[in-house]
Amino acid sequence: MLAACSAMLLISCTTKEKKVHVELKIKGNTEKQFLYLDQLEIDAVSPIVLDSIELKTGDNDVKLKGAAKDPEAIYRLRFSSKNNYFLLIPDEDEILVEVDHSKLNDYAVSSNGSKDLKDLFTGFNQKLEDLDSLRNKIEAKGQVMDSARVVLEQDFAKAAEATGTFLLDKASTTSTPAVALYALAISKNNVQADKFNPVLDALVKRFPEAKRIKKFADDLKKAAAAPAAEGGDLIGQEAPEINLPTPEGKMISLKSLRGKYVLVDFWASWCKPCRMENPNVVAAYQQFKDKNFVILGVSLDKDKADWVKAIKDDNLSWMHVSDLKYWDSEVVPAYRIEGIPFNVLVDPNGKIIAKELRGEALAAKLAEVLK
Repeated sequence: MLAACSAMLLISCTTKEKKVHVELKIKGNTEKQFLYLDQLEIDAVSPIVLDSIELKTGDNDVKLKGAAKDPEAIYRLRFSSKNNYFLLIPDEDEILVEVDHSKLNDYAVSSNGSKDLKDLFTGFNQKLEDLDSLRNKIEAKGQVMDSARVVLEQDFAKAAEATGTFLLDKASTTSTPAVALYALAISKNNVQADKFNPVLDALVKRFPEAKRIKKFADDLKKAAAAPAAEGGDLIGQEAPEINLPTPEGKMISLKSLRGKYVLVDFWASWCKPCRMENPNVVAAYQQFKDKNFVILGVSLDKDKADWVKAIKDDNLSWMHVSDLKYWDSEVVPAYRIEGIPFNVLVDPNGKIIAKELRGEALAAKLAEVLK
């Protein structure tokens, strides 16, 4: 457009496009800091800063300018000196955010899409708190594998499934495309494909003009349909070699485990969904560890202390390796990892026979092959 428009046309183009205005009314502001308005994209590395303004001591009403109205987009209104921020949907020309400086987590917002997004996070965070409570109770059992632990792990599995169901239900019922896409993106690595794919297909039909939803769906389908050499399905291929150090510095290779069924479990201490899934993996390991089955935990951590602590806290009593390079780990491109938790099941000959096994699906697959 910049190349096509003359100076006169460019002026008419930019003035004609109406911008979204975000107004912040903040009670009791006692800090001098900058306030930023960002636009977030699910597949972008960095947010786009749309506007900023200096919030001075005593200021209680400021405005920032965004881009054109877009119910598919997500804005972030953030403070420079705090970790607090507000996520908004620019679905209306004027969006009002009201908050007390002493209670920044408790805010009111005027746009319907933003309210819907807030409801999504309120519900999701409550689910995570419930899971944390159950996980803490399981961790408190230590190495004890009694009937009470079994009940706790069953409760955890049900709560994890309920969390995935909540996200899919939100994606299926919201009238805001951005909320639907965000809920679906969060659920991608927490629910099975047979539940995820129908919701995605329905979203594409329900929001035919939503370009981001269409791109999200197209990217997933291309990845699944692509030939193996171009990043397609791993199933049926020989598992790429992994040769990484344990916390103690000993090198372990995947090939050294030939002759056994190996669950290669990609996770990290900082990954909340991974920690949610760990009790299911522990239960499967306890059930099948005496049937020619082992687990190789491969972490995308970058802090060794956090990694070691999570292994102990979650009672992950199997082999663990990591190069502590976060998303720059060599395993990420080798196994085409787009998100964690992620796993592959490798047969005794070194071929991948299943992937993305979580919850009951993991136990069912292991029961099928470890007869």
